[in-house]
Amino acid sequence: MQLLSTLFRSLTLSALGATLYLYYYTAFCRWKWEDSEARILFLADPQIEGDAKIERQGKRGTPFLSDSPCEIDLIGNDIYFRHVYTSFVSPYSLFTRKPTHTIVLGDLFSSQWIDDREFEKRVKRYKWIFGDPRGEYDHEFINLTGNHDIGYSGDISQHRVDRWEKEFGKMNFNSWIPSIESTDNLESVKVHRLAVVNSMNVDGPAQNEQLRSETWSFLDALAEEREREDHQIPLILSTHIPLYKREGLCVDGPMTLLDEHDFIKEQNHLSQNASRFILTKLKPKFIFAGHDHEGCDVTYVIRTNEGREDSVEAYKTSDFEMRKKEILGVNTSPFFDDEGIDWFGGVDEKTWVVREVTVRSVMGEFGGNAGLFEIHRRIGSDGNEGILFRILSAIHIEYFKSLKRIFISSGFEYNYSSCPFVVNHIPWIVAVIDIVIILGWVIMWVGFGKIVRKFKAFVHHNYHQLQQKQQSLTTTQTKKMMRRNSFKFSTKNVCIM
Repeated sequence: MQLLSTLFRSLTLSALGATLYLYYYTAFCRWKWEDSEARILFLADPQIEGDAKIERQGKRGTPFLSDSPCEIDLIGNDIYFRHVYTSFVSPYSLFTRKPTHTIVLGDLFSSQWIDDREFEKRVKRYKWIFGDPRGEYDHEFINLTGNHDIGYSGDISQHRVDRWEKEFGKMNFNSWIPSIESTDNLESVKVHRLAVVNSMNVDGPAQNEQLRSETWSFLDALAEEREREDHQIPLILSTHIPLYKREGLCVDGPMTLLDEHDFIKEQNHLSQNASRFILTKLKPKFIFAGHDHEGCDVTYVIRTNEGREDSVEAYKTSDFEMRKKEILGVNTSPFFDDEGIDWFGGVDEKTWVVREVTVRSVMGEFGGNAGLFEIHRRIGSDGNEGILFRILSAIHIEYFKSLKRIFISSGFEYNYSSCPFVVNHIPWIVAVIDIVIILGWVIMWVGFGKIVRKFKAFVHHNYHQLQQKQQSLTTTQTKKMMRRNSFKFSTKNVCIM
């Protein structure tokens, strides 16, 4: 008995620890800097399911839930997503430094073919998951569209685009991430661009070429803006489909499947041409993508060659960090310090370094992953940054353009990290164990013997009542039979003809 009691107490402590971890797991994740300019929470591919799953699997659950309009797995999945999200943004969580932005990288829903009624139901659930009913979350929320929201280019219709934009906003847009400490005089140089692209309409042919041309008009306009500003302002680009990269760099290699009409029906990466345009014309600082549920981290090195096409090389970011001096020629570059730390804006006027992070999915089977990206101001604690910015901003001589770009970019440093939760069946297991332990403690507190005695008394009482009912029923039936047997047929008043 002593051993059993010790084991039960050990199980209780383990269950308590597991429960506390599930509720406060974000306490083990943190931002790198306390005073970041921006803190962005990335969530990828929730793919909320609905009626199709219910039709495939039916409704499962207890009898009192059998008439529920939602299959119980869907309810549990919604709770799972909401818990992941609120663990970062809620004022009651242990994640003390809240995000300034939340960006969901597409595939909000699991199917682009759902009808309007089902779409509205999923929108309602989505807004419950990521909603802020009490107005407590002070940050910007951005949704990207994915192939499971509107389809690939050969499947996109104006109706799907309209209903999506009505609920979630524009599919292509360009905004700003201002510095939290910048003054009016420095606003133009102390910001980051934030661009969102509908990558489903980048490659073609498209069923609706007008919609595709809108995406490319946006990309062309953004490229012109980047050219006018000499790519000085760092660009953070968000897209659902990742850029093209060779086989072996990520779990999903380059793959595009066409249907019988040569429309795209499946695509892992954007085409080489589209990817090259984004890298060489937009020259983003960071690219964040979804789509590949496993996640990936790649660094591109773009080199401009006079009179020739720009060269693009791709490396796993871990390999790039190890071989940075070799790849970039740090020994001959004046834009690296002695420790080989890059200045994030490019090695020189002919070389750019772009990092693309494909964020691992937030779905339960992938561990409820979240990406944490932050922008931190590297220079400025001594007050000299403002003077240098003003001087360089006033310089228009061509010779100083690359120096100006590199200095502005080097004023910031960046960090990306992942914060996973647990696979989706773990919370259910912990919940069941918690219930069993609570019942066990109730039994121990009341007293096992007392509970057994009460149970026996309950059984005896009900058994006695059942016997009385049976005896009463037997007596009633016996009396009825006796009355029938005692009846005598009288012939006194019978007239025989």
